Amino acid sequence: MKTSVHYNFDEVKRFLAESWSMGWPMILIMFFHFSIGMADVYVAGYLGTNVLAAVGYVGQLYWTLLIVANGITVGAVSMISQAYGANSSEGVSRVTAHSLVLGIAISGVLTAFALAFPSSIVRIAGMPGDIRDIAEDFIRIFSLVLIPTYVMVITSGVLRASGRIHVAMINSLVASVVNIAGDLILGFGWGPIPALGYKGIAWATAAGTTLGMVLNLVFILRGPSGLRLSCLLHPLPRCMKNLARLGVPSALQQTAWNAGTLVVYFLVGQLRGGEITALAAMTAGVRIEALIFLPIFALNMACAVLTGNKLGAGDEAGARYGAKVVAALSLTIILLPVVAVFVFAPQISSWLTQDRAVIDEMVRYLRINMVGMPFLAIGISLSGALQGAGDTMATMRIVFTGMWLFRIPFILAIIHVFRFSATGVWWAMTLSMILMCGLLANRFRGDTWVKASFDKESNSMLWEACVPKKPVV
Repeated sequence: MKTSVHYNFDEVKRFLAESWSMGWPMILIMFFHFSIGMADVYVAGYLGTNVLAAVGYVGQLYWTLLIVANGITVGAVSMISQAYGANSSEGVSRVTAHSLVLGIAISGVLTAFALAFPSSIVRIAGMPGDIRDIAEDFIRIFSLVLIPTYVMVITSGVLRASGRIHVAMINSLVASVVNIAGDLILGFGWGPIPALGYKGIAWATAAGTTLGMVLNLVFILRGPSGLRLSCLLHPLPRCMKNLARLGVPSALQQTAWNAGTLVVYFLVGQLRGGEITALAAMTAGVRIEALIFLPIFALNMACAVLTGNKLGAGDEAGARYGAKVVAALSLTIILLPVVAVFVFAPQISSWLTQDRAVIDEMVRYLRINMVGMPFLAIGISLSGALQGAGDTMATMRIVFTGMWLFRIPFILAIIHVFRFSATGVWWAMTLSMILMCGLLANRFRGDTWVKASFDKESNSMLWEACVPKKPVV
């Protein structure tokens, strides 16, 4: 049963301050990651069309391999933020250790597979013959740093979940600068450093990732919540089970969404007339949407940590109200760029292409999708609260429903039943987005999600399974 709690203006300001103090470093971290991708594309574009195509293809493949790392991180952030909210330094340390053991084990297996079968991976991925040799070189180099990448991703989550978001931000900045500088120096050469061409892009990523891992570990090992190396040698089965319980649904959620997006691209390609124009318009439009949504995804992660902290401290009302504040902040932040994109869609589209038909279609795509953006801002923020509370299974079901039961069937009907143009597809995407966000808001209105991290069998929080019980004397 929900408790009605009223907050005065000073308390509302405090919630806003907490949200923003966690949000703005996350926005910068997201921007740093975005900058790395832009630098990779910039250098690859100068090195040739084949290199650019290989970078895009391998990048998507590599991100797929990191889905498990992101899933582990979601579980770790939920459990660590709650342990931190409960002022349990031992809990933070032990959940960190178990997360790293799980991440290293999985990435180790993936590394061995990638090193042993790079040609098979390239072939199964369906890469064109012209880029396969380049792609294999990328995979060989990237596979060498797959373990460091997993460790960096997980430890970044640990830092932000345990009150060290500014450390994570600075480490991300340093790693990004090294990566971007490496792209330029190793790709084109500089002074006595020879140009490595496209391999320079891969080695720059390897260098930046490894440095980011080392910097994160330096801080993970320090302080009262510092990682105890002995914990790495004696993992507890129940703790691993709880991490998997939270992380696996998140990994499946990302997989379902990515696979669904590929299906959407395939379906758009089946439009009768103008399918190439529609694909080009959607591809460019997605890039604009991604840039707009950097701060919203950042606030999603901030909301997960803040919600976990509140629930760990036993403040369920504060967790609920804090999530509402983050959602309001997300909506406020997104409104100005949404209006700007809607109004200036023709000018923005003309920056990305000179094809008149693509510009016109891209304008329709952007304007129709902007209608759903305010709803998505609220939905993404609330999904962060659900994940921070450990309600990852429900979040997965809702996202799966939004993609596979709403979006894809709607688009199939638009194309094959009503035989509408691409405009109908854009409206189907927007409607499915609004419905999915409605489901997330409805889940948030209930009470089940705030108890998702409470294990009824052990009568304790999930993170407490990572702390060995002391014998009663």
